[in-house]
Amino acid sequence: MLSGSIDETDAVSVSDLKAQVKSLERQLKRQKMARENAESFLQTYSKDAYLANQALRKSLQDSKRRERELLFLNRSASQLTAAEDGINFIFSALESVVEFSDALFGKALIVKGGQIIKGDDDSVLSPGDGWLEKPLFTKLLKEELPLTLEESYMHWCVNAISRPDNQAEARLLHFMQDLGNGEFGWLALFTKDDTLEEEMLYVLDTTKHYLKFGIGYQSKTQELSHKKQALSSIKKDHENLQQKLVSADKMAMLGQLAAGIAHEINNPIGYVRSNTAVAKDIFKDYLSALGKIKGLCERQGGQLFDEFCALENSYSLTESAEAISEMFEESSEGIERIIDIVKALRSFSYPGTEKKETVIVNDVINTALRLTSNLYKYKNNVVFNESSEPINVIGSAGQIQQVLVNLITNAVYATPEGKSIYIDVEKSQFQARIIIKDEGVGMSQDVVEKMFTPFFTTKPPGDGTGLGMSISLTIIEEHGGEFDIESKEGVGTTIGITLPLA
Repeated sequence: MLSGSIDETDAVSVSDLKAQVKSLERQLKRQKMARENAESFLQTYSKDAYLANQALRKSLQDSKRRERELLFLNRSASQLTAAEDGINFIFSALESVVEFSDALFGKALIVKGGQIIKGDDDSVLSPGDGWLEKPLFTKLLKEELPLTLEESYMHWCVNAISRPDNQAEARLLHFMQDLGNGEFGWLALFTKDDTLEEEMLYVLDTTKHYLKFGIGYQSKTQELSHKKQALSSIKKDHENLQQKLVSADKMAMLGQLAAGIAHEINNPIGYVRSNTAVAKDIFKDYLSALGKIKGLCERQGGQLFDEFCALENSYSLTESAEAISEMFEESSEGIERIIDIVKALRSFSYPGTEKKETVIVNDVINTALRLTSNLYKYKNNVVFNESSEPINVIGSAGQIQQVLVNLITNAVYATPEGKSIYIDVEKSQFQARIIIKDEGVGMSQDVVEKMFTPFFTTKPPGDGTGLGMSISLTIIEEHGGEFDIESKEGVGTTIGITLPLA
């Protein structure tokens, strides 16, 4: 009897030890997953912090650049209304372009009959020090400019030169305008080095229009009418830049907010994700144990099995197990959806961080079509009219592809079964245009105006985050492009994406 009791005690002890070992294994598994999750979040947080800093710096640089552009337009508008004749236009334009283009020096010349009648001295205008005597620069200027020319340039011209003060490579930019009465006004700039910044190009282009609007009209009535037209155009540019400045500030703040929200959600959802996975495994073990217990009772038979069946029916164990399994699946799907939304928020916060390279337009469209083929292959006819010649743009292939996938997905969603979707590519002198046209339900003007608003969606709850078009707009603007949209309810929608050529 004693030996039998000892054997039973040993069996219980071994059973307890096995249970403890299994419990410890589960705890170890849970701790391991939690540690891996924490390491992943730490890596993500470091990357987010770096990207947020880069995005903030870029936003500040863009805001400062737009502020300078607004100041330049204000100066140009005031000078346009105050200038009395062509010569005043030229010299007022010189002051503005030197100040805002970051040029090294600038000079204006008035030429008649091939001879300089104003500006024939050694002075040049410096953005920081005013008028300076620089005979080497003025000599080089007169040698480089074709002062006998009597036709206005259509664009700014660029000469590669060596700076006479240090022999460094630089650029001489010049523009000539017909002032009438045989007089021609020359505007010339020396750059500090061989680079031409985007802000300088904008200032030069605006100055060109400023001069063309303000000069060249014989009649005072014509001149006044043209001044009004130019002023209206400059005011419109001024308003557009103000709107862009406000929009840029809002998007920058929204991007920082999105990054913060994404990080704050990432941490708790990671714990929920790992805990749900572990709990799901534990529940599977419980179900397995319950099945084994039922098998033991069934083999034992009699009252024990009857009582087990009664308890099973009383507590609805089978139905509860199925319900809990469905809950785990639904919870897992919900967690993954939250993670997808967080990823979208991060993309929205840092759209312009990928390296730019030459992108073949036909290739990214074909890739986007392959990625979305499961959505339309049994529903819609998608026709891609590939360009016969290679069309390349500068940008991120992944980001442009992301935009196209989003647009094609939206087109498929809005287009009834059996209807078609058409994709075309056009090329102009400086731009490529991708056109996606569907035979869908179309959109009202109110929806078109809201479609780029973050979190706005026409899809049912659960089918969309409302961030796709916001992210797409940010990506295209980062690439120097723009959207154009034409939609009619009951007819369909046409969306064009314009990007600069490589």
